Amino acid sequence: MNAGSDVAARYGIRLLQTSAGKSGTAAGAAEAAHRIVPLRNTAFGFEVVRGDPDRPDPYVIRIQNDAGYVVLPHTHPEDENIVVVKGSWSLAMGARVNRPALEPLEVGAYGFVPKEMSHFGWAKTDVIIQVHGFGPFSTDFVDPTYELSDSGVALVKTAGKSGEALRSGPSNCFRFKVGDTVRGERGAGRVVGALCSPASQFTQYWVQQGNGQRFWSAFEELSTAQ
Repeated sequence: MNAGSDVAARYGIRLLQTSAGKSGTAAGAAEAAHRIVPLRNTAFGFEVVRGDPDRPDPYVIRIQNDAGYVVLPHTHPEDENIVVVKGSWSLAMGARVNRPALEPLEVGAYGFVPKEMSHFGWAKTDVIIQVHGFGPFSTDFVDPTYELSDSGVALVKTAGKSGEALRSGPSNCFRFKVGDTVRGERGAGRVVGALCSPASQFTQYWVQQGNGQRFWSAFEELSTAQ
């Protein structure tokens, strides 16, 4: 994921950069030093714990997802090592969203995904996963993914990077609009964003409740709130 992207900003991703962001002699000294990085309870976020995931070097990152979020099928150019450090998460291999294939990972569980292998995930609850590997790290969607935001519709190929602005998405992608009030199992709220994978015939909406809490739900799990 790219720290400075418009996509990251729209989805409320907060970069919590540690001394990994330093360069030159200072970076070398920081990497050699003893370090403890506490687990932070943040909103939907991406934290660099150690190293630089954009460089061909070892890295450690933490990724937080709101409850209900489906990480659409994607690949990485390097092996991915995953440890769940908060919440309940699930992982499955495959190029299409197929929820029955998901295998649960609770806190402390480890998952391994070989490089270039298609996979997807699901956050049953608010989740933080810790990922380590040898960069550069990127999340490349298997198929075209369309993003709905208050700025319109964009075609996104790599998570965290700005997509290509479009006049509209595929006709079957976004039945709800930003600002619509919807209701699901997790409660009612206002649509603030959405992601659609036509190849998986799957659309999920990001919903903000009146108390500020946010969650994701698939289109089939939502209805118009009265």
